[in-house]
Amino acid sequence: MADVVPTSAKKADEILEDETLAEEKLLDELENEELPSHIREARLSELKEQVQQFQNLKEKDYGKYSEIVKEKDILEVTTNERHVVIHFYHEDFRRCAIFDKHLKTLSEKHFQTKFCKVDVNKAKFFVGKLKVQVLPTVICFRDGIVIDRLVGFEDLGNTDDFTTEQLERRIAKSGVIQLGDVQPVENKSIFGFARRSKTSDSSDEEDY
Repeated sequence: MADVVPTSAKKADEILEDETLAEEKLLDELENEELPSHIREARLSELKEQVQQFQNLKEKDYGKYSEIVKEKDILEVTTNERHVVIHFYHEDFRRCAIFDKHLKTLSEKHFQTKFCKVDVNKAKFFVGKLKVQVLPTVICFRDGIVIDRLVGFEDLGNTDDFTTEQLERRIAKSGVIQLGDVQPVENKSIFGFARRSKTSDSSDEEDY
C-alpha cells in the first residue's frame, strides 16, 4: 500500500481538512484489485493509523520552521524526533537571515523532518558542546546524534545567491530529507563534527 502520510505541509493540510481524501486515495488504488474483505479492512486500518501519525507530527509543528526558545528543549527535540535540522543563528548576522528564508521553504516541503532554529545567545551550553564557532551553522540530527553540519555557505558555492534547491540537495546528502536522485553519504568525522575546508573563502562568515 502506498504511504498516505504527505511529504509536504500543503498536502498535510488538505488531509486534515478532509480525512476522507486519504481513504478515497486508498480505495482508488484497490479499486481494480480482487482482495478479500479482511485484507481490505486491514489496509484501511493501517491508513487510519498513518493519518493519526500525521496528526501527531502536525501537533509537533512539523511542516513549519519553528524556533526553539528554551535551551533545554534542544535536547528534547533532538532525542525524541527521528530527523531534525537546527539552524544556530544570531539575529544581527545577515547570512543567518538568508538561511532562514530557504529553511522555511524546505520545512513546508519536507513534512517528515523537523526544521528549527535557535538563537545562539539562548543556547550557550549547546553552542559550546556542539562547537558552533562560525555562523550560520546548520546541524542535522538523527535520533539525537549529529550526523552532518553546514558551516557558513562553504558547501553552497560561498555565495549569498545559492538556491533553495542547492541547499535541499546538500541537506539530502545527510539523509535527514529524501530526494530521489540524491544518495545519502556518510558525512561526519569524529563525534559527528564535519571538517571544514582550509581553502574555502569564509570572508563573509561570522565568527561567534
